This record gives sequence, C-alpha cells and structure tokens, in this order.
Amino acid sequence: MKTNIIILAATKMEIAPFLKISKIISEKISCTGKTIIIAKYAEKIMKIAVTGVGIVNTAQTLTSLLEFHKPDIVIQIGIGGIFKQTSLKIGDIGVADSETYIHAGIETGDSSFDLAPLPFNLLKDDKLTRKGIFSVNSDFAVHAFNILSNYFAPRICNVTKGAFITVSSITATKNTAHKFFLDFNACMESMEGSGAAHVAAIYKTNFLEIRAGSNYVGKRDKSTWKISLAAQRASQALAVFLEKGDKCFESTIRAK
Repeated sequence: MKTNIIILAATKMEIAPFLKISKIISEKISCTGKTIIIAKYAEKIMKIAVTGVGIVNTAQTLTSLLEFHKPDIVIQIGIGGIFKQTSLKIGDIGVADSETYIHAGIETGDSSFDLAPLPFNLLKDDKLTRKGIFSVNSDFAVHAFNILSNYFAPRICNVTKGAFITVSSITATKNTAHKFFLDFNACMESMEGSGAAHVAAIYKTNFLEIRAGSNYVGKRDKSTWKISLAAQRASQALAVFLEKGDKCFESTIRAK
C-alpha cells in the first residue's frame, strides 16, 4: 500500500542512524536553511525534515511542508529527557499518547507548574488545548507501542506509552523535574513535540511521536548522558515501526 509520510527530527544527529539504512533519493536545503531529505525505507517513500531545535522551528518547518503536501502521517522522532520517577532508563523508548506545552495557561499563584486553563481554545472545539494538551493519533500510538514492545522489550530495552511534555527552557534542577512529574505525570520531555502535534492538528493530519531517553530530566550531569545510544534506539524504533506497521497504516488510512 502506498503511504505518504513526513518524519521530523530536531537535529540530523538524532536521525542519522536511520538515514544510514535508508535509500537517500534527494537532499536539499530549504529557503529557511532546513535540511529536507526524500528517502525510501521498507518500500515506503518519506520526506524527512531536520527542523532545528525548539517549538517554533518545528512548527515553521512542518507548516511549510503541510501547506503543499498532505501526508498520511507525521512522525516526530528523536531523543528526550526521561523522568527518574518512571521505570524508564536511559536508552529506553517512549511513545507519546499526548503532548503538553507546559507554558500554556494562567498562573495560579501557587508553587506548581500546573497552570489554570486559558479562557480560550488553541484549537477550535478542543478544550484540552486550553491547558496546552494536544492529541496524537491513538490508533497509531497503540500500534506503535505494541510493535515496539514486541521487538524491543525486555531483551533490548523497555518501551512505554505515556504523556510527553514540551518545554522552552532546559530543566536543570531536581526540584523542577520533580514538580513537572507531579503536575503532568509525564514520562518524557522535549523541546519540539507539542509544536508538531499542534500544527498536525490544525491540518487534520495523523501525528505520532517516538523518542528514546538520552538523559534524566533534572540536574545536568553530561557524564551520564548517552546521546548516541538514544539516537540509535530512536532510529531503530522508527525503522521497526515502518517495517512492521503496514496493517496499522492500512486500517488507519482507509478509515479516513
């Protein structure tokens, strides 16, 4: 079955292992300096965009693509911070079942980061967006979690499905990490996910996010980070999903 896929990665390093096993058809630099790659893997043609770090870079890049091309799915891939309060370890894989932009809301005056809802929706008819919560495609998320769990766990690494949060500042203290976990019950943190989820929702496009943990959220101790391992795992997870997800693509796309 022919599929149209857009894959987003904040940096080329995060998707480099996947590019090594893909057939690169073309590569160009956009007018905004973003790398856009057309590649083939598992008999699927995909457009891969290296967006740059952060929510605005991600949103701008995806918007520029969706204005001219309606894919079957947008997949955000990359590394992320994991919360020690979960059972995840560095190198483990997470599949998002929601994305929250934690800075959306109204301050309440207390010490938590759990803001009160905005008085307006960020997406039409979606009240969850008043708290910066953006949905992912639940069918794709469930299928991806099952496929990756069957392949990776427990022999290679753990796989979880849960809430992801997006931040615009780097979390660098144990106290902030603890508050984020209490307020959002998140398993992973990044700087891009909700930007992609928001734009995908605007264009009514399926969205899936898969990340591998490179470090624990909190005090910055680079001696414990495993960025290369996380990039390898995230790329491997993407490859496995593309190889084994045909039934998921077929059922979800036909249902549109």
